Amino acid sequence: VGPSRLRVEVDGVVLVDLGQPVEAVSITPGAGGGAEVEVRPVSVGAEAAPLQAVGKLVTVSGADFRYRADSLVAGPVRTRTWTVREGAWGLTLPG
Repeated sequence: VGPSRLRVEVDGVVLVDLGQPVEAVSITPGAGGGAEVEVRPVSVGAEAAPLQAVGKLVTVSGADFRYRADSLVAGPVRTRTWTVREGAWGLTLPG
């Protein structure tokens, strides 16, 4: 899969827009309760530094794109929003 032209917003602030092709977008749980977002722009010549942000609302939009969540590939979609909610994830183990 080649570069994608995506708009990535974290808490309403644009991290990258459609004019900057990206190699990958990663959203992972953050230590402070937010989502850690990392966007890896396409590098031409020198290595481009990843763009990073932490927030509670992450929206990715663009032309039809696929995404992987919990090892499952979904899409294609044009917009996808993830919202961090306290206590939304939990794990219960047998006692």
